[in-house]
Amino acid sequence: MLEVQNITVQFGANKVLNDISMTFEQGEMIGLVAPNGTGKSTFMNVLMNYVKPTKGKVVFKDGLSYSNKSNEVKIHQFVSMMPDQSDLYNHLSGREHLKMFATMWQSDLKLIDETIEALNMGHYVNKKTGTYSLGMRQRLCFAMQIVTNTEIMMMDEVMNGLDPNNVEIISKILVKKKAEGKIIIIASHLLDNLEKYADRIFLFNKGKLVNTNQVIEGFSQAHIKTIRVKNMEDHTKQQLHELFPNLELQTLTNGMSLIHLPSSEASLLSSFTSFLVERNVVDFAFGKVTLNDLYSMYYHEDRNGDSQLKKNNHINYEE
Repeated sequence: MLEVQNITVQFGANKVLNDISMTFEQGEMIGLVAPNGTGKSTFMNVLMNYVKPTKGKVVFKDGLSYSNKSNEVKIHQFVSMMPDQSDLYNHLSGREHLKMFATMWQSDLKLIDETIEALNMGHYVNKKTGTYSLGMRQRLCFAMQIVTNTEIMMMDEVMNGLDPNNVEIISKILVKKKAEGKIIIIASHLLDNLEKYADRIFLFNKGKLVNTNQVIEGFSQAHIKTIRVKNMEDHTKQQLHELFPNLELQTLTNGMSLIHLPSSEASLLSSFTSFLVERNVVDFAFGKVTLNDLYSMYYHEDRNGDSQLKKNNHINYEE
């Protein structure tokens, strides 16, 4: 268990984190999503005690908190943060790094070879890290955290610089670790991947953590009904409003129009499909609001110049 109690981090007049209270349970994968500079890294650094909060505290199992150095040592036996590529020693091999981390956290050394095999690192892991590509270094950093085998794992942009195949490999390892009961907290800009695997996803707004289900009620549920239409003409939008006045239309900055349906009744879907096809609109798809859509809605202005963040819409798209 990990509980955040009234955490505030303030630099001068700027509240980077503003009175955040939250509980994370074992076996949860948590996603953190926001533009740079909005508090993701600061939040994770507070959880590691790298940044001291202005107010509040972080509480772990058995009521442990960062109240003294002795407690910090105890906490860091079961909490870890994925190292950064700048933390690697170019004169050491990947295997030496893995052995160092496994030894520091007193984990099972068998994890080293298991992790090397799972990440397909065998052909380079015995070479000095100074010879590694960015992708190889990133995989090593991830592997170093995995061999710690801590109960709580935090990762900032774990997928950076990885090709789709390695993203999928790492994702499967994370799912396995979650099944083992670990708390995994990931800050990432790889939204499709995060949406696929995270149990809960939080945005940042004015120093607060905002659950995606607070922005769009039922966002995490599969039964949200939305039609995504690329580059819909203005005159078609006008006709849409006239013929379907109860439907809500949003146009994102990338030109994608989201049409939110009050239900998934076959008659409504059929009528709307006919409406689009009759107007030669063929690039559309039925589904749900994606995390990419939500990010754009929440942090960017739509084509009418209205900031979705300022409007702070809370929309119910459930059937």
